[in-house]
Amino acid sequence: MIRRKLLYLELAVSLWILASILSASEPLGIMVERAEESSYQDKCKYCGRLIKAGSIHKDAERVVEDVLRKKMTEKNIKFIEDMNAKRYINVYIYRFEERRGGNFAVEKPASVGFHMHLMEGKTVGLIFGFDEYQQPLFENVLDFGKFVHRGGKWVTAEQLSAEGIEKGLDEMQEALKE
Repeated sequence: MIRRKLLYLELAVSLWILASILSASEPLGIMVERAEESSYQDKCKYCGRLIKAGSIHKDAERVVEDVLRKKMTEKNIKFIEDMNAKRYINVYIYRFEERRGGNFAVEKPASVGFHMHLMEGKTVGLIFGFDEYQQPLFENVLDFGKFVHRGGKWVTAEQLSAEGIEKGLDEMQEALKE
């Protein structure tokens, strides 16, 4: 019973922080960073959730930041380039592996893993986790919708990260409506 009450309290605080962040008229800052390759932690350094670390492409931060800016613009979420913004979205990349191969045949599929944190100062307001290894349709028939959405093709790590960022921003906006 006490655990349930604590869980509800934690959820209420998170939603209050989220509401104050997204309803504020000031734009959000953007911070994209990679996990340190030397340690490949098994937990996110911001939220403590478990992660499946992997290799991170040298351009991962630039690619993810560009995708995040584009998706925020599409969703009319105002942002600024100020790294010292009080309110910001933090994307913590722990895996960004590019596919080896083309659209219809691959030696190795793309794989992306990141956490998107909505932050106010050092306080985490909301967490969205994205961890996707593209699989052949015959290995997971339940992913048929993704297969169709992707045009039956093998996608790049950039395309996978765009899917994840879109879902993360949608989830953050949806949580505000509740």
